[in-house]
Formats: sequence, C-alpha cells, structure tokens
Amino acid sequence: GGSTITVFTDISPDQFKEAISSQIKDFDIRAVSDNSGKQLEVAIIVHEENTDSLEKILEDFLGYKLTSENSSKETTSASLSEDFYKQLIVAVLLAFFWMAAVVFLIFAKGKKVKFWVVFINILLGFFLGNFFFSANKFVSAIIFLAFAVYLIYTYIKNSVPAFAVMLSAFADIVMTLAFVDIMGTKLSIAGIVAFLMLIGYSVDTDILLTTRLLKKKEGVNRSLFGAFKTGTTMTLTSIAAVTIALIAVYSFESVLNQILTILIIGLCFDLFNTWITNASIIKWYVERKQ
Repeated sequence: GGSTITVFTDISPDQFKEAISSQIKDFDIRAVSDNSGKQLEVAIIVHEENTDSLEKILEDFLGYKLTSENSSKETTSASLSEDFYKQLIVAVLLAFFWMAAVVFLIFAKGKKVKFWVVFINILLGFFLGNFFFSANKFVSAIIFLAFAVYLIYTYIKNSVPAFAVMLSAFADIVMTLAFVDIMGTKLSIAGIVAFLMLIGYSVDTDILLTTRLLKKKEGVNRSLFGAFKTGTTMTLTSIAAVTIALIAVYSFESVLNQILTILIIGLCFDLFNTWITNASIIKWYVERKQ
C-alpha cells in the first residue's frame, strides 16, 4: 500500500529528490511529460504512513499549500494492494499451467491421460484461488509442489514436445525476472501483467517449431530451418514493434514503460530459449523416434 502525491509543476524530479531524501528514505519519483517532452507534473510515491510527512515536506519546498488545483493525492490501502498482487500472481500461475495443458492436449495421445491433466489443472485452479494464500504457507507450498511435480511428470512421460514448450516458456519468465532484478527495477503491478503477456508471446514460436518438426514432410534439418526463418521473423517483428512503442511513450514515465521493457527483454530471451533449448529437445525427440 502507499500514497501518490502528484504536483503540477515543471521543477525537475532531481530537485524534489534532494528535498525529500533527507527526511524520507523509501520513496519513488517520476516526471510526466507531454508529446513535445515538456514536463507537466511530478509524482512522488511513499508508504501510507509517510503521507502527511511528504505533504509537509513538499509544501515547505514549494513555498505554497498543496490544493486540488495544484496537486492531487491518491492512497491505496496495504490490504487492498496485497490482495491485488496475490490475485495477479495466481493469474500468472494459472495462465502458465493452463498454457502447458493446452499444448499437452494438442501434442499428446490418449484420451484418458488428457482427461486427468484437465482434471488436475481444474483442481489446481480451485486450490490456488481459494487456499494458496489463506492456508499455512508451508502446507500450501507442499500441495502446490505436489500438483506441479505430477503434471510435469505426466508431460515428460506422455509428451516430450509439450514439456519442451513448457520448459521454454518457464525459462523465458525466469531469465527475464532475473535480468529485471539485476537491473534493480522495482516490479510493479504493471510488471506482473507484462509477465502474463510474455507467456503468450513465448509460446507461439515454440508451437510453430514443434508442429513443423512433428508433422514434417521433409528432413528434420530442413523443417527446423524453415521454422527458424518464420519464427525468428515473428519474434523480431514483435521486438521492433514493442521497441518503437517504448520509444514513443518513454518520456511519459507511464506504467507502459515497465510493461514494454519487460516484453523486449523476454522476447530477446525467447529467441535463445526457442531456437537453442527447445529446438535441441524437439530435434533429439524426433530423431530418436525415427
């Protein structure tokens, strides 16, 4: 939870930072500009308990009282913010496991095992939605791991290609998350939404590759190269489009900046994970079946 005080001014964020940092240690600050790059306002975000202190600091720094005409103030309670984060985490987990289930249904054989995969995923969704955060943390972790281990074992045993797609998508998320952490970026709600989008972006080329190799009408290497040309074109086009969008909105300092940045990083990692990791597994699987 926290409070955001937005001041309508052209004073630089660095000047605000100097005035605030001596009294409040934990805060975020960003400037908002128009299309021409002219600064319109400065937004300062602090913990809820520091709201009054920040307001006094700003009034002393600016030399006038903050009103609705020269500023705005928004407060989000800690409980509401925490609940929203939990719901987003559940959404990402469910999206990932159902993505893997759909890929499994496409490439696996046998109605019985497909039924059990769907049934277990429904149970997992019920558990995540109702008990994952409300139950004891240790118990929740054990139950979640039991679901995950069973599903992963089923995917490996019955459909290696489905497992390879899931592994590639998982690697995209983990590697992107690690890179964002190394950059020192504080992950916001917008960032979690970006990871949700990244799941969809990462799967399309994996499915293209898997379909081309499993349903090949020519040699393995020729099919792989054909899939590589198409898939790489798709990913590079997406990277170009997202990069242009980031350049266009970067000066606005909006939540789109973090979403687009995470997507660019994730798509770059997707090139490696699809055409090195996933391609190697699928090629080994196809040649082993021959």
